Amino acid sequence: MEKEFIKETLHTITLNITAGKIDSFREVEKTTGTVRVYENGCIGVAGCLGEPDEDELTEQAKEALSFGIPYPCRLDGAEERIELHDDEIIPVSELIPTMRAFLERLGEQCPKMAFSNKINLIYKKTEYHNSMGRHLLSSGRHLSIELLAQNRGSGNLFDTFFLWAGEHFDPDEVLAYFREQYDAFYVPADIEPGRWPVVTEPGNLFGTFLQHFVGDLYIAGASLVSGKLGEKVFHEKLTFCDDMDPGTSFETCFFDAEGCTAKNDKPVLVENGVLTGLLTTKKTSEEYGLPVFGSADAPYDGVPGIGFHSFWLEETARTLKELVPGKAVYVIIASGGDMTPDGHFAAPVQMAYLMENGRIVGRLPEISVSGSFFDLLGKDYLGTVHDCPFKKSQLTAVMMDVKKAGGGSNV
Repeated sequence: MEKEFIKETLHTITLNITAGKIDSFREVEKTTGTVRVYENGCIGVAGCLGEPDEDELTEQAKEALSFGIPYPCRLDGAEERIELHDDEIIPVSELIPTMRAFLERLGEQCPKMAFSNKINLIYKKTEYHNSMGRHLLSSGRHLSIELLAQNRGSGNLFDTFFLWAGEHFDPDEVLAYFREQYDAFYVPADIEPGRWPVVTEPGNLFGTFLQHFVGDLYIAGASLVSGKLGEKVFHEKLTFCDDMDPGTSFETCFFDAEGCTAKNDKPVLVENGVLTGLLTTKKTSEEYGLPVFGSADAPYDGVPGIGFHSFWLEETARTLKELVPGKAVYVIIASGGDMTPDGHFAAPVQMAYLMENGRIVGRLPEISVSGSFFDLLGKDYLGTVHDCPFKKSQLTAVMMDVKKAGGGSNV
């Protein structure tokens, strides 16, 4: 009989924001423990909330073997690795006064908007070991500012988002980032219908496309890329990975729920346009003869299933100006997009800026964007930049058909 053990601790401090003020404080710490045992082609799982007793959970997992749940025993061998990102961002005792001062400055610099929602200080630590001698430990800490911004008097619940997350908080830098968007929001802009570069966070596109990289669907022939593993399917500049680096993919760790790690902490789905991987667990990998991908997920008391951490695309340009010179559409809110079975993608865009030479210059009216799966990841893929001035994360650019959703005032 073989065994694996996982302990996860998540400590979250949440400040609730209403009308630009902190109105409540909530601190939650949750610890879970998991033991999985494997014998005779079956898996037994036991989990708990709170500090785990490994021996007790092991006995419970052994009893669960009687359920006869089939699962292969493919534990990875001995490895010792510890990656701790534990640097303090803001001391807990200083969080409220620091964020109160930040919100006051934000209100002074952006007086036409009312801000609400959440500010979170999050710490996550995950430990894994198995009976093959493998021991992995990963932790990360980050601050996230997630503000809904309402244009005062608009009557809307919110009109745009101001979002930031990072391991190091510089209030001047974050305020400058928010202020650039605020200034552009009040400058009416327009764009003619047609084909334009569309700039967005990778998840806005790849979140819809991700289903076609799932191993089960691939084997069933229900994926648009079925039968193309190992082939050059997309643009040669496209390298697409699951980001398991705690330094860039917050609230994750460098190993998955089955103790798998990957080169550079980034399992690769597409490399230079070639489909190189599919989302699998060890069970689906063995069942279908597919490579183990390494991004399985699992509840603390359940069997592993398909998982994904966050999107990472290889950088192809140093700046947005280099990537999309001239005019482009920068999408902020695109809710309700979908894709047809044959790969046609379309989405209404509720909030977008006009971009010129890599800078946002004005707010566009509501538009819609569309394209096809193979074109958007193929000939219409323009590339990706990292850490641009007004968005401290990745932004991807693709050519899309842009149409106006209707008339009306911009502001």
